[in-house]
Amino acid sequence: MDIEHRREPRHPFFASVELLESKLDTRIDARTGDLSLHGCYVDTMNPFPSGSNVRVTITHMEEKFTTLGKVAHSKPNVGMGISFTAIDPQQRPILMKWLSNVHGD
Repeated sequence: MDIEHRREPRHPFFASVELLESKLDTRIDARTGDLSLHGCYVDTMNPFPSGSNVRVTITHMEEKFTTLGKVAHSKPNVGMGISFTAIDPQQRPILMKWLSNVHGD
């Protein structure tokens, strides 16, 4: 059984996501499955390896949130968990707005 290591619970959140991995110069277009203040889960058949550094761009209802992240865990044919590593202060309000909407259910 997996042990929960997240700093904050993730909430179901479905949006388009683009991941750019600089070392491999590779891009993945996929969908998020959930979101938190510290990261997200990306549903994809071909995830990046754990430890990969990525640039994350999530698009939801015509708004874009861009940040840097690291692949915390990866499971082939399923997806990967991304931990946000450097959220720009100008990007934080977008993330906070999305999270307040999922909390307001």
